[in-house]
Amino acid sequence: MLRWCAHCQQFIGEMPPHADLSITHGLCRKCAGEHPDLLRDDEYAHAVVLRDIFQALFAAGRSNDFDAAGPLVDQAIAANCRPVDILVGMIAPMLYEIGRAWERGTLTVAGEHEFTAFAERVVDLVEARMKQAWSQPARFAGDGRYVLMNAPGNIHVVGIRILALWLQNQGWPTRHVDERTVLDVLSEPSLAGESKTLLVSIALPEQCDAVRALVERVQALPAPRRPKIVLGGYAVKTRLVPRIPGVMLARDISALGLD
Repeated sequence: MLRWCAHCQQFIGEMPPHADLSITHGLCRKCAGEHPDLLRDDEYAHAVVLRDIFQALFAAGRSNDFDAAGPLVDQAIAANCRPVDILVGMIAPMLYEIGRAWERGTLTVAGEHEFTAFAERVVDLVEARMKQAWSQPARFAGDGRYVLMNAPGNIHVVGIRILALWLQNQGWPTRHVDERTVLDVLSEPSLAGESKTLLVSIALPEQCDAVRALVERVQALPAPRRPKIVLGGYAVKTRLVPRIPGVMLARDISALGLD
């Protein structure tokens, strides 16, 4: 389920059952401290508004109706949703649902490609809204950075792009790499000794062998260059990836422990 704060409309994260994409409400940490008795009847009204926007965006994506996306994004912002939360709390779950439809055979490859192209355009739209009021919290030097990449063979870039924008919105430095450049980037002298996390997005279980080979190469780096490794993506969310020694499996963005 998708959890949103009943007061500030910030996306809190996901909770079991992960396959259920309905919207529920709670309070984020900040609002729980400032407004412990906030949950009132207007929680239901907020849930209805977000549910309707979510369903309308999904319907627009299924019909490749990008013209409808702009007003819907603006409606979400008018309902006090942060642009970054529209990405992680609406667009990313839609990509998961499309993946399930393709897996069940209820969506053609062409249909999946059309929806992905639609999602990319919506990400462009939301990113533009984010930059209009970009507010990055200060991060202390040495706090760490995130290096993001797709698993070898994963050609879907929308998910990793959404994750990068979510991290950047919180002030975290990010770098995009691929299997050819990841070791070079991790070995850069400027990053020596700095805390690093390598986030890898895996779409299909068939990519597991390539991920294991990648992990072995990364774990062979000297300690100052070796990052923490986190594996996420559709194949992890659907529990199709076995445990890999030294790798954290993150079924959703909440598992990173950042908010």
